[in-house]
Amino acid sequence: MVYISEKRFCISKTCAMPRNDAFDWVYLFAIGGLIGTVYEVVLNMVLHGIIEDRSGSILTPFNYVYGIGALVIFFVMTRLKKPHSVFLAGSLLGGALEYGLSVFQEVVLGSRSWDYSAKPLNIGGRTTVPYTLVWGALCFVAVYALFPAFLRLIHRMPERVRKQVAVFLLVILIADVAVTATAAVRYSQRAAGMTAQSGWTNIVDNLFDDAFMRLHFPNMRVAG
Repeated sequence: MVYISEKRFCISKTCAMPRNDAFDWVYLFAIGGLIGTVYEVVLNMVLHGIIEDRSGSILTPFNYVYGIGALVIFFVMTRLKKPHSVFLAGSLLGGALEYGLSVFQEVVLGSRSWDYSAKPLNIGGRTTVPYTLVWGALCFVAVYALFPAFLRLIHRMPERVRKQVAVFLLVILIADVAVTATAAVRYSQRAAGMTAQSGWTNIVDNLFDDAFMRLHFPNMRVAG
């Protein structure tokens, strides 16, 4: 089993990163995605007074952008020794991740879930300088407070249970990626006038029609 252990700057006696393995990484993705979904829902409710599904997935409440972000932050940021390095690298990496995922969604899935073109200091409409600074602050808090505390909490579970729950979560996540990606591709194809060409695509169209997609992916824009 692969383990990571680091000695670094610490803001408290309990913020040193515990030993961890691949099972823990599944939990980190899930909690990062869940926190991201809650954050997006609350922020949208406060700013616009609207409660919307902001998970970006169909079978789970885990937002992929934040889940992937949590893992990237963990693998990269926890190897840095100095606090200012964590903040600066987190800002750059967070902005690059947000930009890259936007390009991936548009090129591969034919849709786009965020567009910051109207916001100041935006970068190609895919991220903004202020948002990158928020990513930096999130990285700092995650590395020196959230990750250590969460890993210790996970390891309070019996070892066998910890691993079994992680495997179950991973299976659900893989199924969710497959279902969500397929539904998103068909959503884009329908907008372009492409009809179902097989029994499988007919099933997808019936289960995840345009009304369903607009409800669960209110920010997703497809070329029509």
